[in-house]
Amino acid sequence: MEARPPPQAPADPGRPAARREERAGPCEPLAAAALGEDRWGERQRPVRLSARRSPAAEGAPPPRRVRRAPGRGTMASSEEDGGGNGAVEEKENGKKKKKLGALATTWLIFYNVAMTAGWLVLGIAMVRFYIQKGTHRGLFRSVQKTLKFFQTFALLEVIHCAVGIVRTSVLVTGVQVSSRIFMVWFIAHSIKQIQNEESVILFLVVWTVTEITRYSFYTFNLLNHLPYFIKWARYNFFIILYPAGVAGELLTIYAALPYVKKTGMFSLRLPNKYNVSFDYYYFLIIVMFSYVPLFPQLYFHMLRQRRRVLHGEVIVEKDD
Repeated sequence: MEARPPPQAPADPGRPAARREERAGPCEPLAAAALGEDRWGERQRPVRLSARRSPAAEGAPPPRRVRRAPGRGTMASSEEDGGGNGAVEEKENGKKKKKLGALATTWLIFYNVAMTAGWLVLGIAMVRFYIQKGTHRGLFRSVQKTLKFFQTFALLEVIHCAVGIVRTSVLVTGVQVSSRIFMVWFIAHSIKQIQNEESVILFLVVWTVTEITRYSFYTFNLLNHLPYFIKWARYNFFIILYPAGVAGELLTIYAALPYVKKTGMFSLRLPNKYNVSFDYYYFLIIVMFSYVPLFPQLYFHMLRQRRRVLHGEVIVEKDD
């Protein structure tokens, strides 16, 4: 036999049809529960309503809805609460990361602007000295305070890499910064007889042009407004300036060797209470030979960066 649906009472013709959702009364909480929200707009567990209601339930009062205090629900509600807390924590972590990123960017902009200004002041002082005196003798002594301050201040770049606000190798940055500081404090500053050497002026000029270009490049890049000339200078000037700077540093160390050997400065001779011997003269020779493996690696790394940045972007601009 064919199953037939149970007979339904005919609708009262004199009574207008009304939507169930618009009726106030016992069905209002159930409708809200079906939408997954209570009257206060808080998200609740979805309530599954059956299609039919038993005859006994038609006249029964609506079930009371009990609002549980946080943390006192069943296992299922606890899992849902945990998921909600996880979403909140994720949003808070995202806000913290954005805040930390904004603070790091602000600090890096300030740092690069300060370093650009410092090396620019140093360059202007060098030009003014040469115009007034007409010679390079005494130039290092006139700018040494500014040079020592800003070059030593560059130690912060190693910290930037170590804490992760700059994605650069700590080792590479440490080698570059420490070699500069070594040249300033343990060569040019400590051995005053070589301060008027042409090689000292050579690496000073190279450092000044390089650092003005480099720090201005970082500043404009952080501000998302990088002029093409600054980018072009950053990835082209080093082709000549890098070898010239290395030559100036090596020639300066070579000029310092006779004075170091004669005075025995920074050397420790036996016998002594530490029973350790250190000869600064031979240490400088080792430093000079260390340029042989290190310089090609850094130089070719910059050449690869140049091909990637300049040539890659030129092709994209032509396609546009």
